[in-house]
Amino acid sequence: MQPGKTSITLLFNAPTQYVIPVFQRGYVWTLEKQVAPLWADLSDRADDLIKRQEVQNTSAAHLLGTARKHFLGSLVLTPVVNSFGRVGAYEVIDGQQRTTTLHLLLIAFRDVSKRLGNAVLFQLLENLTKNPGPYNESSDHHKVWPTQAGRDEITFLNTAGGSDAVCKKYPLKVGKVRQERPLLVQTYLYLYHATLAYLHGVNLDDPISAETDTTYSDHLTHLIRHDEHIVELVADKDAIAQRAELLFMALQDHVQIMTLTLEAEDDPQVIFETLNARGEPLLASDLVRNFVFLEATRNGMPVGELYNKYWQDFDEQKDAAQKITSNRYWREKERQGRITNPRIDLFFFHYTILQRVAETKVGHVFQNYKDWWQRQARDLEVELAHIQKVSGWFKEFISPTGYSRTAEFARLIKALDVSTLTPVYLALRDFYEEDSPEFLQAISDLESYVVRRAVCGYTTKNYNRIFMRLLEILHEEKHTEEVATEEIIPLTPAQLLRSYLQKLGGHSQCWPSDQEFHDAWLSRAVYKEMRVGKVCALLRSIELASHTKKQEALAIPQTLTVEHVLPQAWESSGHYPISDMTDAQRIERNRTLHTFGNLTLLTQALNSSASNGPFHSTVDPSTGEVLEGKRRKIAANSLLKMNAYFQALAETSWEETAISTRAENLFIQALKVWNRPVAPA
Repeated sequence: MQPGKTSITLLFNAPTQYVIPVFQRGYVWTLEKQVAPLWADLSDRADDLIKRQEVQNTSAAHLLGTARKHFLGSLVLTPVVNSFGRVGAYEVIDGQQRTTTLHLLLIAFRDVSKRLGNAVLFQLLENLTKNPGPYNESSDHHKVWPTQAGRDEITFLNTAGGSDAVCKKYPLKVGKVRQERPLLVQTYLYLYHATLAYLHGVNLDDPISAETDTTYSDHLTHLIRHDEHIVELVADKDAIAQRAELLFMALQDHVQIMTLTLEAEDDPQVIFETLNARGEPLLASDLVRNFVFLEATRNGMPVGELYNKYWQDFDEQKDAAQKITSNRYWREKERQGRITNPRIDLFFFHYTILQRVAETKVGHVFQNYKDWWQRQARDLEVELAHIQKVSGWFKEFISPTGYSRTAEFARLIKALDVSTLTPVYLALRDFYEEDSPEFLQAISDLESYVVRRAVCGYTTKNYNRIFMRLLEILHEEKHTEEVATEEIIPLTPAQLLRSYLQKLGGHSQCWPSDQEFHDAWLSRAVYKEMRVGKVCALLRSIELASHTKKQEALAIPQTLTVEHVLPQAWESSGHYPISDMTDAQRIERNRTLHTFGNLTLLTQALNSSASNGPFHSTVDPSTGEVLEGKRRKIAANSLLKMNAYFQALAETSWEETAISTRAENLFIQALKVWNRPVAPA
């Protein structure tokens, strides 16, 4: 390893290209967290230089000490062996975010300097932003060559010439569709306007007025994200040419970067893991990706081909215009239980559990994955193909689309918030196709198990251990299959799963019986004791199951709301007689109020219309106005089969007996949906 010290200008002075390996993450620096603080550090050095020059022209010049340099961080580089006609290049093993941002700063500074008419400054910056060539590859003219997702942006920014052209190329709205500007573009725009403001004497840390705490930096960030055209922050001040030259000198002489150039015997992965760079914390998935592809590099495998075939979809996608952009799906945050993480990290959390067949803490995902990898020799391409395949199953589980049995299972499990089931689902998909009868049996058993326990109010605190043991059983079955003979016919995974769940005993882990399920369905105040979203999901499942193949397909939206047929405010509504009720009867009615028998699904509009009205249509004695009853409104306006029940209740009052009767009616459906097979004697 060869350590060295350099400045921003020296880093980019020679005809050299800094290549971001295809397996590195894309550009993730944001304006608030990294770009604005970096600019503040650099402009602070330029301000210090201006103050020193002012003092040098006074009698106090002899008091000046040595100007301190600002340490900007480190870069870890490894030389790239190129052929004739190619620019000399380094791969950036660590520090790619910083390298890319500094390159964007120099491009922005160059474009601003062109406006000043300072030919010398412009040419100095032009030399720092482009390799002069000639080269066999046109991309070699770029000083920094990012991952695929950023190449279109960096190519355009290098030739755009200023903010107006960039804003026109990357509008915030295309037609009626609003879109964010790419992070590379946001960074360029920020640094362009920050530099322009600096040359006009505007400090971005200053408030824009005495009446507000909003700084120029805050204002600029807002403009970049919300305005099609960015108004320059130059106030009424003229640009000061000397400030531009001193800013360049600060970048040249007063900012220091450490470079570590790796040699043949150095291990890039170890260095990558141990270095703490200033910037966006590395995700577990970033560490896994770098580990796997550096392993491929060690083994002399075609890294680019492997990345494009197996990993590219995690990082990149094509937009409507077939341009390659960052794949935001995997970077968006998803909540599972108490965990909220980018989806790609949630995937590797569950994938690591699946592979190790052992519990994993969120903060230990990479280390646990690495430990698993190093237990034995791995076929790297086979593992990459498996990651790709399992990630598709994970996506169908946490982001279900369509109305297949699997998609509805995934929606219900998500609503019930039983994320500990995820590795078991992935293991089952490793055994079965999505539409296979055994797979459908397995997910039906799992659904019945968690739904019955939820309705009965039984604890979920043991689910981690219960499903981990189930995962172990399925893992053992996978290896048993590999050595099975004609004499040994093991149970199928679906049969093993059912048998395991049937044997669980005690309220802490049992699969509730029909009687337990029935009693809780009729008596438990689920609306109060469960989250409303869970109750809604259960009622929606009942509705879905009531539709047969002979009927037209009807999508049941997840936006339906839970309605109390007997209103929660029944005592004060004036529509439900209470004068002859005893206290015990009131208590009983308030208990049944929140049970399944009194709950149904309505659209929000119908819910608001029917909410506290009488069950049957009646005449308001004070106005003579006919008040349409809830029964009629629901029966006339709802297309749900569960609400067709109310059509037959023209002569029935809605009270405890009617609620109990409907609960029994719903339970008949619930028993079909969430069946519990009888265990063999």
